[in-house]
Amino acid sequence: MGRLRPVWQLDFISALADKGIAFTLEEAQGLVFLDKQQLAIHLVSLTDAGSPEDFITLQTTYQEQNCYLVHLWEDVWRSRRDQVLGRIASILGLNKTLHGRKGKIVPINQVQADEFLLNHHLQGSAKTKYKFALVIGEEIVAVALFSAPRPMKSIAPDYRSYELVRFASQIGFTVTGGFSKLLKHFINLVQPNDLMSYADRDWSLGNAYASSGFELVNTTEALVLWLNLKDYSRRTLLRLPGTLPDLLKPLEESAKRQLLLEHQYIPVFNTGNLKYILYL
Repeated sequence: MGRLRPVWQLDFISALADKGIAFTLEEAQGLVFLDKQQLAIHLVSLTDAGSPEDFITLQTTYQEQNCYLVHLWEDVWRSRRDQVLGRIASILGLNKTLHGRKGKIVPINQVQADEFLLNHHLQGSAKTKYKFALVIGEEIVAVALFSAPRPMKSIAPDYRSYELVRFASQIGFTVTGGFSKLLKHFINLVQPNDLMSYADRDWSLGNAYASSGFELVNTTEALVLWLNLKDYSRRTLLRLPGTLPDLLKPLEESAKRQLLLEHQYIPVFNTGNLKYILYL
């Protein structure tokens, strides 16, 4: 008899079945295999997460076996269910195809960006200076957000670096050429010296960046985050809301942890990011 799975994991497995996605279970490590074991979903419960080192080792082990492994945390499933299923469908190649060449690029405001990305991006939206949508017909099918310029005087007096902060296409669709079209539009508009971006190592191997000419320059360390059990938001200590950061400053580590627990925050982590740069 297999181990008793948490309710959220049963819900995830049921959702796969409802979508007609075939899977097999590996009970010992909490893995769900899809696509003839070419994709593994590591189900991470908040009560027994393990360590970043364990996660990175697990991911590396399966990658060496040509298996793409992603870490699905309980809070991410509970708060971003549709986006998780959309990302998995995209990885499996189950999306319908739209042709980016048929679309036009238009600037959008923060409200429009937030609405699209909250619905279609696994990590939601972000506040940025530049926001563009790819529109086919009258419908937004993809969105890209870019930062303000970051002077890099250590490289050259007028060297300007920008960040691609978010990119997402509509759930259920792959927009062929959409990513590159949005990149080219931004590059032609601001003429950056380079464009950098981060791929979430929990979910990405960075393939879209590599195929678009970005170079992998660094892998960031795993990051400890604090999860709000009320709304499932994840934050660093410095970005906690209200007066919490000030209250935490003078405290020892054990006292900090106790105060955060009293405010319904628990520690979680990610496995870091892959940092890519497109040199222009």
